[in-house]
Amino acid sequence: MKVIFIHGMNQQHHSAASIRQRWLHILQKGMRKHQQDARFSYLKRHIRIPFYGDLLSRYNVRNILEAGTLMPQEWPSFPFRKPAQPQLPAPVPRPGWRRPTITDFAQPGSSDTMDFRQKFNYFTALGRNVALRDFALLLNYFPTLHRTLLQRFLIETYLYLDNPDFMREVHERIARQLSGRKPCIVIAHSLGSVIAYNHLIQHPELNVQRFITLGSPLAFQVIQSSLAQPVVRPKAIKGDWINFYSTDDYLTAIPLTEPPFKFEPEIINHGIRTHIHRPHDITGYLLHPQVVEAILELLKNPA
Repeated sequence: MKVIFIHGMNQQHHSAASIRQRWLHILQKGMRKHQQDARFSYLKRHIRIPFYGDLLSRYNVRNILEAGTLMPQEWPSFPFRKPAQPQLPAPVPRPGWRRPTITDFAQPGSSDTMDFRQKFNYFTALGRNVALRDFALLLNYFPTLHRTLLQRFLIETYLYLDNPDFMREVHERIARQLSGRKPCIVIAHSLGSVIAYNHLIQHPELNVQRFITLGSPLAFQVIQSSLAQPVVRPKAIKGDWINFYSTDDYLTAIPLTEPPFKFEPEIINHGIRTHIHRPHDITGYLLHPQVVEAILELLKNPA
């Protein structure tokens, strides 16, 4: 059975090969972590990842903000803030010296002991995520303002929602890997879940045995207003629709439980925790045991 991954925004720095390599690496790490790595070779053979990240450059635009952090893609250069540094000889390492490395923030657990700096970093990131999440929830009540911010800062999402040519080119890429009547699993992250939903609506002949959405923004009114109306469960989904959302993910912290997503059969919503430093990134989702299990459940006895 084919497993189709549909990526989200801000992937223009990747190629089709590099994004496949990255996602497979994360998935393998998650499977190994949860003692499921024996089935990775099967999954690797059947995974398809349609890539559309390069299309953004054709329109000579780029996202101003990085979706995972809502920080600028690049900071302006101010030479006067960078005084010339004298050319000094490289320091001679002392015995036992090791080059410092930047590590991920620790996620506190019942048995964790963090020093003051780790606690400060953790709660600073947590406070930022809560503030941004609440801001995103508030924006949902002001869709016009929300759309304006998308147009200004997250141009890839705005292009997909409002540019028919861009949307058509994206769906042409998806159709190369997702077509026909053979059973498949579709896994979509971020903007990819909006793209996947539209594609499944447009192609009811597809045979999707499981639709898995990760960090989906479909709950936002500004997204819903751009979907084909009325919003219905795609006929292409022959099995279940499982939606994973993270309470840490300020872009997609709302489950798909309210109209127009009160379908029959209903969407199965799972609230999980992702990485507090980059809560919207695909990594935190693919490493989660419930996500790994949802992907592998239909492949228990792969042929």
